Amino acid sequence: MTIMIDQSEIIAAEQLPDKIQTLIQLIPEGGNAFEVLLTNKDVCFSFTSPDNFIEQLALGIHNSSLIYIPNVQLITDIKKLLDLSTNDLRDLSYRANNNSGQSIRSSAVTAQQKTLLQKYQLLDSSDFSVVNAFYKRNDLSAHPLVWAADFHDQITLQHLLTYCGQAFSCSNAQATSACQWALSQAQNLSELAHYYCLYLAWLQHNPAKNDSINTVIAQLIPLVLSHLKCPTVTFELDARTLNQAIVQWQKSDNAVGFTSLSAGLLNIALNTNLCTPNGLVEKASEYIAMLQKQLAKTLATSEAVGQAGLARYYEFELPNSCAVLSVNGDGWMSIVSDRPNLTKSKAQPNTSQNDSKGVA
Repeated sequence: MTIMIDQSEIIAAEQLPDKIQTLIQLIPEGGNAFEVLLTNKDVCFSFTSPDNFIEQLALGIHNSSLIYIPNVQLITDIKKLLDLSTNDLRDLSYRANNNSGQSIRSSAVTAQQKTLLQKYQLLDSSDFSVVNAFYKRNDLSAHPLVWAADFHDQITLQHLLTYCGQAFSCSNAQATSACQWALSQAQNLSELAHYYCLYLAWLQHNPAKNDSINTVIAQLIPLVLSHLKCPTVTFELDARTLNQAIVQWQKSDNAVGFTSLSAGLLNIALNTNLCTPNGLVEKASEYIAMLQKQLAKTLATSEAVGQAGLARYYEFELPNSCAVLSVNGDGWMSIVSDRPNLTKSKAQPNTSQNDSKGVA
């Protein structure tokens, strides 16, 4: 015996679930690697589940769990593909194998494919046009924050650029100022995205720039730093067990922490008027307390693995906003985003063709 999955010997692909069989074919050289494992009689390869097997197969072949599907212009983690239904995954595989050689695809085929990707909040190359334009406009292609970024950072930037395009109206000069200030604050591309959006939010309430943004942020940093403590949970929770974990954590006088300093500052900026003359820290503290109460009494409306595969994300439809919590591979649960609902008068055209709710 060479392959053991959940203590059962595997001697043929047909023993595996349909979804796993499809993924073996989607992974470049996946079929050949599977046959090699089957014929290796010297070593026993043991896996806890079919999902664990397919994740390790991808890692073993390519030293990465990211899968590039060129005919669909899609990169995603294998764990995200496991989130797809069997039929949708089969459809994606069919498109991956049958788009080859088509120089021009019909608009109907393209629309069907886009609908499938949007169903699972998957971004393809066309969605990153907003990122490419941002790099070009600000001459960032060779910037260290860009070439040091990982896939998760790129997705975060795409989501926030899309949100900013929907939420804020700004001139080219204002967008340039936002980017320059963000570059002065950020340590990585995700932080650049957070600070860029934060600047635009501040500008909405302070068009005359009566107060320095650095002065405003300096007041909030200690507060956010005191709200980075996060509980540890299991990677996969349903809505009710997630709620129980939040309530239990808060019973010990803890608040569910923000994912990072920049994420916390941005959430405050989007939900609090940063130009409050007096008592900004008090207003921000009230917002955090209100957010904690709302999370404790609200069940997540959806959950999904992020496209980069680093975390599972839970969306909460709150009275005036959409909040997203994440649970990463180590089990740390934190608040990723809390973005106010956009009114029709506020929303701008969505240039990325993909809704942005902060799920990476």
